[in-house]
Amino acid sequence: MNIIKPHKNFDAWYIDNFIPSNGLVRSAAESFDRLAPEWWVSYGDEGQIGKCSPASINTITHECLIIMDYIATHFDTTAINKKDKTFPDLTGYGGGMMVTPNKNNEGGFLGMHIDAQTHKLHTNWKREYSVVLGLSEDYDESFDLRLHNGEQHCRLPYKFNRLNIFKFHENSWHGFPEITKGKDRKTIGLMYWSITDEEMSFTKARFNKELNFNG
Repeated sequence: MNIIKPHKNFDAWYIDNFIPSNGLVRSAAESFDRLAPEWWVSYGDEGQIGKCSPASINTITHECLIIMDYIATHFDTTAINKKDKTFPDLTGYGGGMMVTPNKNNEGGFLGMHIDAQTHKLHTNWKREYSVVLGLSEDYDESFDLRLHNGEQHCRLPYKFNRLNIFKFHENSWHGFPEITKGKDRKTIGLMYWSITDEEMSFTKARFNKELNFNG
């Protein structure tokens, strides 16, 4: 497994061709289109325009469950930090099937934000990593994830069958502007957690429109 760290100042990595079968990745992507609009949890506020699966394995397609199982079985964060004691949440909480739509001019985007530090259902779980597989073969650089640490910024490029990984910090801002019209950005995400007895600083996602991307 070849883990690439593209930016020395950011705790972000990627693994190309993560799933051995590209056909399985295509099958998972196609399974998104079989779901009725009312099935999705939709977001259309000022922070984002996107959709995700409800946080339950009973609502995720069989193809996507296979992908999630493969990620959980074949990626462990000790490959990045040997001292880690993390584990994935296979219910899909905070991840699962995710789509940013703009195929029909929905205007899909994800505002720069930091995810909740704690799990909604397990208050002693601390978020450690976001692990996200790209499913869309029709993509461009507008799909790239923008990362910002409060001072510096970079991109974590999107690619079909690429597993993107980034570490949670209190300044791990991430998101992307409106993607190219005529395209949908599909991903499957797993969040990795640890058990803690420390008091969490925030339990809801926070958005930030004031980050500087110049320079």
